[in-house]
Amino acid sequence: MKIKDPSNPTSRIIIEGEGRDEWGNRYFKLAVNGSDLNVPPFSMGQIVSNPEAIYTALSNAGVNIFSPASKTIVLNLLQGLKEGKVSFRVVTRLGWNSGAIVRPDGIIGSPKRRLETSFGDLDLEVLAKYRVRGTLEEWQDKIASVCPGNSRLMFALGLAFTGPILKLVTGPKGGGFQFWGKKETGKTTAAMVAGSVWGCHTVAGDPEIGFAESWHTTANEVEVTALAHTDNLLILDETFGAGLSDREVAELVISVIMTLSQQREKARKNTGPARSWRCFFLSTSNCSLGVLAHRGRVYLDDAHRSRLTEIPLPAHGHGIYEDLHGFASGEVLTDGLMARCRRFYGSAGLEFQRRLVADYEADKRALRKWLGHRRREYKAALQASAENQGLKPLSRSTGRCATVYAAGSLAIKYRILPGTKEELLQAVLTCQVDGLTSGSEAEPTLTAAESLPATALSLKAKLVGWLRQHQHEFLDLDKKLVKKSSHEFGSVLGYGATFKGKKWFYLTADRLREILGGGPGSDQLKQDLVDSKLLKIGPAERYVVQRPIFSEEKGNKGWRSVHALQASILESGD
Repeated sequence: MKIKDPSNPTSRIIIEGEGRDEWGNRYFKLAVNGSDLNVPPFSMGQIVSNPEAIYTALSNAGVNIFSPASKTIVLNLLQGLKEGKVSFRVVTRLGWNSGAIVRPDGIIGSPKRRLETSFGDLDLEVLAKYRVRGTLEEWQDKIASVCPGNSRLMFALGLAFTGPILKLVTGPKGGGFQFWGKKETGKTTAAMVAGSVWGCHTVAGDPEIGFAESWHTTANEVEVTALAHTDNLLILDETFGAGLSDREVAELVISVIMTLSQQREKARKNTGPARSWRCFFLSTSNCSLGVLAHRGRVYLDDAHRSRLTEIPLPAHGHGIYEDLHGFASGEVLTDGLMARCRRFYGSAGLEFQRRLVADYEADKRALRKWLGHRRREYKAALQASAENQGLKPLSRSTGRCATVYAAGSLAIKYRILPGTKEELLQAVLTCQVDGLTSGSEAEPTLTAAESLPATALSLKAKLVGWLRQHQHEFLDLDKKLVKKSSHEFGSVLGYGATFKGKKWFYLTADRLREILGGGPGSDQLKQDLVDSKLLKIGPAERYVVQRPIFSEEKGNKGWRSVHALQASILESGD
């Protein structure tokens, strides 16, 4: 549809069609006749709340929408549209969609339906780092060629390719890894090598750290940052940047680890359903997670350790390197690699996605089977090594390492990575086993009783105390479920109910937030309660579940999302 007045420059505006996103929100796709610029689709919410974004997009495409009159013409055009046939699907995140892979710069494959991207809620500065410079052959010669013989670099490269295969394998879809050790030993360089698979920040970002993000920025916008790395790899450089004090660093690092592992936004008010992501992350740190927690006097347990696999520097070598490949020293190799990672990037990831999508379209079952076999291969090798050394690896950590091996093996099969599957297997095994045998540094991890106030321990005491004080004011659903016509959900302090033979307390999200406040301690407490089987966890590791509240509707339509706490929490102590 066009604006018909040829004397008006806005007559070049075309409405190409109408689409919906995964939640059913309505979008319009506009274009400018004679312009090569692709104008993204705009949602009804964007049109109502921020019409200036539409005027800017159209002006950039060649139509000047400056005057109030021209803006009114555009709005009247949109106002006059009737709901039409949906002609495309709107994609609001990166990664797999309809059998294709969505990138900031285009779509790889032949999607089952027409896709249009709308990344307005994501950080455009972060998306801009997904770019290509140099050829695949140059990247292989200048960067990948020095990785064989260096277990941490080979691990980093295998990890870099995990994002696109997470959809195709079993095992964890979130969680991460951390290279730790003394400063200026090449940890950031190893992270840059991994990031060079996908791109490098523009001058608007921070090209000095390549594809990585800073811990400080991520701690403030962890969910938005994660969404910009769906089906890819999120790299976080140096934990010391997460805060100003030991306490702040420890709490923020642990909070970010848990949030990234949950793979889902917290519930959003008035902005649509919560979104999810799927990616591993790689962190670098001068000390282990246990030491960070000890210095900040924050409690740490296996729930946290299982979500972060720690990899120390090699016991024998030149910092993070075991083989200098002819370079005079580790410092010289570091300087050379960092410069190369800012010159050659993006080509390996792009080629991997192209080959992967082609294999998926040809025979996705065979692809899944091949990847599954590689993961089982790794697990068998790890089990044999662990038994010989009397080690007890955590299952989530092993699952992530198995996926690293599978992804790297596929990149070797595609002739993107150098070396053999056997060399990669040994590198990944070495990294996981070294993490198990290194232990923590001299400073021990705190017990729960030794941690300071404002951690999960003190918040649990606060929650238990509140429940004891107010449980008698809860609405008893065992007597009778309520009717929607006579009861507003959440208008009482809480609900008591028997569900599958057990006594439960139900609290709304707002009520629990009112009791605990926000911040890392609150998230840590929820996870501790889940691990103690006192809080029921829902799909995608969310801390809310559906429970029956209202009576008159059939099926689960009378159910609502609540925090479900076992009544036995009152017996667990403060």
